[in-house]
Amino acid sequence: MTSEPLHSDAMPSILIVDDTLDNLNLLTEMLLKRGYEPRPVSSGKLALKAAYIDPPDLILLDIQMPGMNGFEVCEALKADKVLRDIPVIFLTGLNELEDKVKAFSLGAVDFVNKPFQVEEVLIRIHTHLKICSLQRQLSFQNENLEKLVGERTRELAKANERLLDLGRLKDDFMLMISHELRTPASGLLGCGQLMLELSSPEVYQEYLPLFNASKLRLVNLLDDLTMIGNIESLIKGSGPTISFFELLDKIRGTIPALQIFMNPQSSMQPIFLHGEPALLQRALETIIHLGISFSHAKNSVRLMCEETEKAIWLRLYLDSLSVASENVGDFFKMESPVRASSEAESLGLAPIVASKIIAAFGGELKLIKAEGQTGYLEAFLAKAIEA
Repeated sequence: MTSEPLHSDAMPSILIVDDTLDNLNLLTEMLLKRGYEPRPVSSGKLALKAAYIDPPDLILLDIQMPGMNGFEVCEALKADKVLRDIPVIFLTGLNELEDKVKAFSLGAVDFVNKPFQVEEVLIRIHTHLKICSLQRQLSFQNENLEKLVGERTRELAKANERLLDLGRLKDDFMLMISHELRTPASGLLGCGQLMLELSSPEVYQEYLPLFNASKLRLVNLLDDLTMIGNIESLIKGSGPTISFFELLDKIRGTIPALQIFMNPQSSMQPIFLHGEPALLQRALETIIHLGISFSHAKNSVRLMCEETEKAIWLRLYLDSLSVASENVGDFFKMESPVRASSEAESLGLAPIVASKIIAAFGGELKLIKAEGQTGYLEAFLAKAIEA
């Protein structure tokens, strides 16, 4: 059995340290035959000097030498930050357990007793050169990984800052658009109202409902644009403490057809939320209207409520949800065309407003597709820590 050097395109340099000339000659010849670059020296001081000038890939080190023994050489090597990682194999006539313990405690990687077998020494040299090479590769990869992670982190931070800037720009743009549109919209609505009043009674009666519905939708759209662009300034702090059940009672007044079914496991104890009452009421009303839009029954909706330790969960069962599974995740995004082509088209931007309000008070609103035309509208609201 033979042992080949680790690198075929380079000659690993091996420093041989032994005060016996025969051992130096034998090891030098042995290493040359296997493609290594032997560098023989006859004392510990010469070994350190040679290592400092040109660090080797591995060191074969005798222990019993005059002047500076192998233990002292190894200790000096491991104390140097440039030389400390060079693998050291002791080749010695000492075979006491305490000698081996001391050798390994000083940082040696192996211990071979004299007289040694050539193939055994070659195998150990090959093994430790390979281990050292793998360790260096791993260290290099770790350094590159750290650099890569650092670069990616900086890139993500910059991208996040750009997104925040774009978000602020978008909000400012929506505020500007809503303000700029109000004046011409008011003019158009005024002219439309005047034209209807000057028309015949038949035309007036026929087109007044359509005009009023369009007017209401346009006004609501402008209001929603203003709220989306101004949502952060409207929500200050955590808001006052609000009773969830009192909020539901107010919604019952605005939507008389609402039926509320509480989960049987709910404690039915008072539940309190943090938030602006008017904003939370608006968000919950929009959730109800969304539920009606995606249900066959347009005069009622089943709102299931369940209380957990930190939140109140709301779920509306939907039996007329035509939104495709791959599109439900985008339903509450401003840029998504899904809403305009769904049964909730008449709600305009109200679903986005509701989603932003709920998110601002520590909750989430999402649309879930089930089988066929069925699905759920699900929301959770964070409970107030103290009532």
